[in-house]
Amino acid sequence: MGFTEKLPNGKFRARWYDPTGKQRSITFDLERDAKRHVRNAQADVDRGVYVDDKAGKITFGEWAEHYMALAEKRLARTSYARDRSYLDNHVLPRWGKVKIGRITRVDVDKWIVELADPDQSKRRARGSLAPATIEKIYQGFRKIIAAAYDDARIGRLPCPEHPPITRQKRKSLRFLDQPEIATLSSKIDPRYEAMIYVGAYGGFRIGELCALRIDDLDWDCGYIRVDEGLTDVDGHVVFEDPKTARAFRTVPIADLALDHLRTHLDTFIAEPEDPHELLFTAPNGGILRPTNWRARFFNPAVKAAKLAPLTPHDLRHTAASLFISAGANPWMLAEILGHADTRMIDRVYGHLFEKDREELRQRMSAKARGDASGADVIDLRERMRRPIKN
Repeated sequence: MGFTEKLPNGKFRARWYDPTGKQRSITFDLERDAKRHVRNAQADVDRGVYVDDKAGKITFGEWAEHYMALAEKRLARTSYARDRSYLDNHVLPRWGKVKIGRITRVDVDKWIVELADPDQSKRRARGSLAPATIEKIYQGFRKIIAAAYDDARIGRLPCPEHPPITRQKRKSLRFLDQPEIATLSSKIDPRYEAMIYVGAYGGFRIGELCALRIDDLDWDCGYIRVDEGLTDVDGHVVFEDPKTARAFRTVPIADLALDHLRTHLDTFIAEPEDPHELLFTAPNGGILRPTNWRARFFNPAVKAAKLAPLTPHDLRHTAASLFISAGANPWMLAEILGHADTRMIDRVYGHLFEKDREELRQRMSAKARGDASGADVIDLRERMRRPIKN
């Protein structure tokens, strides 16, 4: 148990024992403050949330640099560059000099409200912040705070899982139909016509498209392998492994896209010296930078095809819609697009499965009306008892 004692100078010392049994102390001017500190410290020990006062005296900026040094080795370059930008431009100006143990829930809520305030955002040099941007800023901030909590530098998290802002309605996604895909491909430089088809029928990220190589094509099975991506951060272009293990994948490609790929190879890569050569290159050869390709070739083609607004990532959405219309279920689509699970699929493309759900309901209704004997029911217990055939 803790206790207080009066010192010769008239001040009061609070003494208590931390979870390891070591005695701690701190001095106050008033006895009531010393007693309050002892009660709070003992309560924190009992609840298992005790934190040494000295651990929380590090500033947020100091702890953030420690966190980011580790994150740089763990994150993909693009993810690290994004988090670093949000940290430098939006988080450190507010929290950099604040001791991490003094950050409160009220202060965090007030900060988020200020970020979301249109009048506040208009006074910034870079203009207003979209709700999605504020959420990303907040999540980066929260990851750093959570790391401090895990390191026992703070006793509780001063920030909830989601920022206290009004969520705007998600923007409707853009899906091209097949005639629009053909129109767009006809308006782009012939060197990248097949690239439009591969993107719209394969669902690759733009960095994955630019990193595809000739030996990634499996003509017999009609698949394209994804085992690397191209990142362009601050002018530095690097080939890297995909962000997650599930992003290593093989993607089934429609025959139409494969036909355009054969034409592409015959026209632009007639006799490759190395099967590991890039499939899509810059006009004069060499690496095709995603940002350059979008500005010089994709955007003008979109304008000429009268399909604006459209981004390269919308080709990925288009492929998802085509896979779903062809019968892909959420788990299959997650595997094709390289997602770890179906949460993203449900959130982004869930509405596209409504037709499948209705058709399933109708088939179940038809079976119920036509056969009430249960002959079509599968006995799962019996199936599990069956021996596995080699």
